[in-house]
Amino acid sequence: MASMEATEAGGRVEKRPLTRRQPPASSKSRIIYVSSSTPFMAVVKRVRKQLDTSLQTVGAAPKNASVHSRIQALERTAGEIQEDGGVVVVMGTGRAVERTLSVASWFEQQGDCLVEVRTRTVGTIDDVIVEDEDVENESRLRKMSCLEVSIKLK
Repeated sequence: MASMEATEAGGRVEKRPLTRRQPPASSKSRIIYVSSSTPFMAVVKRVRKQLDTSLQTVGAAPKNASVHSRIQALERTAGEIQEDGGVVVVMGTGRAVERTLSVASWFEQQGDCLVEVRTRTVGTIDDVIVEDEDVENESRLRKMSCLEVSIKLK
């Protein structure tokens, strides 16, 4: 209510950039943030590159390992490939939701990918700046829609 009064009193709203969540250090998932101006194929190539590199690093064994130890390493990580196998998360908010959805649709049509789509709401902070010296500046919380697409190899 006070922010309505502040904007009516000749104030302006300055939008802060969205805060991006930091993935845990132990997480194997990768997060790609998409904006409305991000080129479509750039996102597709980035996702495909991360999927390919995660597939290579999951079953990796040292170069000087014997054949027997390489086979054991592959058997140990076979469950990890199917469970976690390098999930890439593509996120877009606001006007970028459409671009994020088109990336999800593109990977859904690929034969080797599993796609999961979730909607979320994220909060961002706006600063309300008033020129009137009697009223102090304040901040307000604004909610935005967010589309989160998880892509992993089958």
